[in-house]
Amino acid sequence: MRTLGLCLTALLCTAPALADNYRNCGETWSAAQLPPSRIVALNQHAADLLIALDAGPSLVGVAYLDDTHAGDRKTEYAGVPVIAPRYPSSEVLYAQKPDLVVGGFATAFGDGVTSRSGLARNAVASYLLESACAGHSLDYFGHVRNDLLTLGALLHKQPKAQQLSAAMDADLARARALIGSEKPLSVFYLDSEVNGLDSEGGRGFVTTLLAAAGGRNLFADINQYRVTIDRETLLISDPDVILLADAEWSPAWRKHQLLENDPVLSRLRAVREHRLIDIRFTHLLPTVGSGRVALHLAQQLKALQKNK
Repeated sequence: MRTLGLCLTALLCTAPALADNYRNCGETWSAAQLPPSRIVALNQHAADLLIALDAGPSLVGVAYLDDTHAGDRKTEYAGVPVIAPRYPSSEVLYAQKPDLVVGGFATAFGDGVTSRSGLARNAVASYLLESACAGHSLDYFGHVRNDLLTLGALLHKQPKAQQLSAAMDADLARARALIGSEKPLSVFYLDSEVNGLDSEGGRGFVTTLLAAAGGRNLFADINQYRVTIDRETLLISDPDVILLADAEWSPAWRKHQLLENDPVLSRLRAVREHRLIDIRFTHLLPTVGSGRVALHLAQQLKALQKNK
């Protein structure tokens, strides 16, 4: 703790006096240094967005990689040191001497000195992706545009942010052009099998993503973000397609084993006919590549529709 205190003192002594304001999660925040030169990303999809904005050289650390084999080596991600397998301790976080910390989930920011207010008191700016803000709307692609707009301004990368936003919209338009007049395929999204069949309801991003790709979330009518489904309910619903998240903590290959070997789940038509789609977990989160993901899904669903 004494080391942490010295780190905080050093930060306060070296922070510029002037600050620039920005809006995030419905509040006004201040950044002591723009563009930031020492950025920490606390989730993989937050890091991906920053790297897409050409902020890689300013990234001094990333934590909580979700995708299976996200980095070529366990100690690095896109050339950036992985400072913690999950969220870093306050000592580890402040040891990076960050001037901006970006989180992809609200859980990225803890209590005390690692909370957003705690970071602000120690002259460290923070940003939470808009789709993770409390009470956010379901305009997920709009949230990505806002993230690009705000972070692009903070990083002094506005032209790149505009380019990325336009590319996402172009991919979404291409996906819409692929959608035919047929009834959308019903898709069950299997997020995790660790504690039951975890999925998403109508308020989750997967519902929006599948709609953009010409599919329909099997449980879109459930007005919740997260849902857990029992085997019998899924068998009765009998989806056309099953979407499998490939995550470090719940890899797609393990889900395949469950579906193929379980006496109930193996009877699903999508399993018997091999209508399964593996997808990286971070591709199922609203971020800079979501337009491209929607287009790729639209292509896969269109191919399955022809073979229905």
